[in-house]
Amino acid sequence: MPTFAVRFKGMLTKDEHERLERAGVTIKDQEPSMQIGGIATGVPIYTVHAEAASEDEALQKVREALDPDTGNFSNWETGSA
Repeated sequence: MPTFAVRFKGMLTKDEHERLERAGVTIKDQEPSMQIGGIATGVPIYTVHAEAASEDEALQKVREALDPDTGNFSNWETGSA
């Protein structure tokens, strides 16, 4: 099954990390949303990888793993991994 990258902005809690792991979603990268003078600030932007048949299914898999907390996240993007 293909792997897709899903990016989103927000703060993940320990529980949300565990839910993603149980769903088979792997966190690949975390970057700050802003840098001021070399200091990372702002809400993190995460890139995760999920196996799915399509980009839409990968996005749905990640959102379902984070449900009911999906309102805490924004700037959802999908693409090939």
